[in-house]
Amino acid sequence: MTDYAKMPLAEARRDYLEHSTAAMPVGGLISWGVFALLLLTMADRLPWWAALTVGAIPVPIALMIDKARGNMKAWSGGNDNPIAKLFFRSIALVGFMVPLVIAAYQQSGDLHLLILGMAILSGSVWVPHGWGADDPAGLRHFVLRALLCYAVYMMMDPPLRGAAIAGMTALTYVYAIIAMKKPASA
Repeated sequence: MTDYAKMPLAEARRDYLEHSTAAMPVGGLISWGVFALLLLTMADRLPWWAALTVGAIPVPIALMIDKARGNMKAWSGGNDNPIAKLFFRSIALVGFMVPLVIAAYQQSGDLHLLILGMAILSGSVWVPHGWGADDPAGLRHFVLRALLCYAVYMMMDPPLRGAAIAGMTALTYVYAIIAMKKPASA
């Protein structure tokens, strides 16, 4: 067992990056891209809760990708790294904020507000990941996503607004795939 209490921060960050997965942004690209296409083709037939699931689906997709690649290192569990613990706690904090987005949707009746809220909240987890991996691309990914999604929400006409928000979210995952440090670089 590693003694993280005596480990320098730079080494703990390398350990965190080494035990992370590069499949997560791929899972995000797939889930938000498919959601954008569904919103374009059948928005009126999608249940409102589909906007809640799209932010969580990248995790099982990434798990399937890593399993197919034979790379289960990130999913082996038991990671005592305090940076990994901080990252997972930040995911829990995002989960606690989801009811606020649901309440905003219920009060306004605007499904696009729910989609916007889920896009922004699910993007916020890239900030602690980037800090943990000593990678500024995490914060940049979140800022890019927030700016694009807010711009689309404010400027697009309602029939295309939800699909455009989901599409911009998918687009930010392309940035993440290209720019973020990979576990192999640890």
